Amino acid sequence: MNGKGQLVGWVVVLGMWTSCGIGLNCIKTQEQGNNEVVNTAEDMIEWIGHDLESGKVDSTIADTYITNLEEIITDSRK
Repeated sequence: MNGKGQLVGWVVVLGMWTSCGIGLNCIKTQEQGNNEVVNTAEDMIEWIGHDLESGKVDSTIADTYITNLEEIITDSRK
């Protein structure tokens, strides 16, 4: 292979490595974002429980919030 063909080959390989690295990094970032969503929703469920115990929130409203937050957690883990 001549110098020009070899250079093109290395450019293609470097491009593939870069795109794979970027793709994996995006997946990792998305997973971290999903973990943060799950952590926040779990914290909110805990806070709603405390508000329910202290009488700051009606049980019907608390149940609705908790159900919605549990759905968010389930969807985020897919």
